[in-house]
Amino acid sequence: MIKTDFHIPLLTDRDTVFASVNAVGAKENDAAFASLYLLREKYGTEIALCGGMLLRRYRAGFRAGCFGFPLGSGDLRSALSRLYADASERGETLRLTLLTKEQCDTLEALFPGGFQFTPAEDYTEYLYLRQNLAELKGSKYHGKRNHIAQFWRAYPDAQIQPLIAENADFAVRIAERWLAGRDDPQAPSLLAELRCIREAAAGWDALGLTGLLLYAKADEEPVGMTVLSQISDGIYDVHFEKVVPGYPHAWPVVANEAAKCLKDAVYLNREEDLGEAGMRASKNSYHPDLRNEKFTALWCGRESLIC
Repeated sequence: MIKTDFHIPLLTDRDTVFASVNAVGAKENDAAFASLYLLREKYGTEIALCGGMLLRRYRAGFRAGCFGFPLGSGDLRSALSRLYADASERGETLRLTLLTKEQCDTLEALFPGGFQFTPAEDYTEYLYLRQNLAELKGSKYHGKRNHIAQFWRAYPDAQIQPLIAENADFAVRIAERWLAGRDDPQAPSLLAELRCIREAAAGWDALGLTGLLLYAKADEEPVGMTVLSQISDGIYDVHFEKVVPGYPHAWPVVANEAAKCLKDAVYLNREEDLGEAGMRASKNSYHPDLRNEKFTALWCGRESLIC
């Protein structure tokens, strides 16, 4: 029986994880190292790096009992064989989650009829060409340009500053103020997100994070922030984006300025809407250039996948 040693993601795994993810040009947010690390408790995430492939195993949340699609330059059949053996050892059926359509097609080509595919509703990711979010050209972005213009008219001395390790505590304070202004500040999911933001601020450089702060007035604390990291070359994930209450026009300013700053980005992944109508409307209002649909794959073949 093949034995694979999985472990909880460590900060020291970052370079190796990125190399595997970058080898296939991954665009999905769950492949970003910062996501793997910051959400390791939420999803019980464990990883293994074998033969140039990143293997992901999940023990908690909606991903419990599932694996991620193997990513890297190594042999896919061998990687899947390892996952199959791991699942079999625990008396479970091999199940892969959050697969892209392309990954599903790859599995079907390798094992015709071997997997049953089910759409992972509410987990479609919204990706945007950086240039489009930076320039906001055309009539479809008229509303965004109007909000941005209203913000700069109201705060002509507003400033954008890089978000770095030395000022990352501002991102935490903005998130805390945003949360305090909500009707559900004790919601478990929002408190968990705040813990992730605090951990991100504490491990900023080690996680390879970047971002910006928006100041409405130069002599006051910032009112908006965004935190991003690179998934693969040219692809960035927007992990967090917050604006304190009282600055409704600042949201598109933060998104627009982030796109302007990330000159090396081709796509920005603004993640999924989780089935929430408000989030879906917000993401659609930026007119995504790519919707990355997700699927679950369950092994239903009769033969063993162990090589």
